Amino acid sequence: MKLKIIEDEPKSLIIEFEDAERSIAELIREKLQEKPDVEFAAVTKTHFEVGKPRLIVKSTKNSKKLVLDAIEEIKEDLKEFKAQLPKK
Repeated sequence: MKLKIIEDEPKSLIIEFEDAERSIAELIREKLQEKPDVEFAAVTKTHFEVGKPRLIVKSTKNSKKLVLDAIEEIKEDLKEFKAQLPKK
């Protein structure tokens, strides 16, 4: 997966997903919206057919750290999900 950083400021982060569908960005956005330090989290696409998804985050703290924390939480959620699935 290729990412392009459009904006990287302490309280604002915009990441464009070069070759991914919207679902990963939406998963991160959903987790970010649970955090009190996140003022705004959204996923946009410049064109519905050919545009690339962008994750936009505005926060009162370090936006990049909040995104990284959200990704770690998602990884833990997926581990729990995997553990609950039957092996066969």
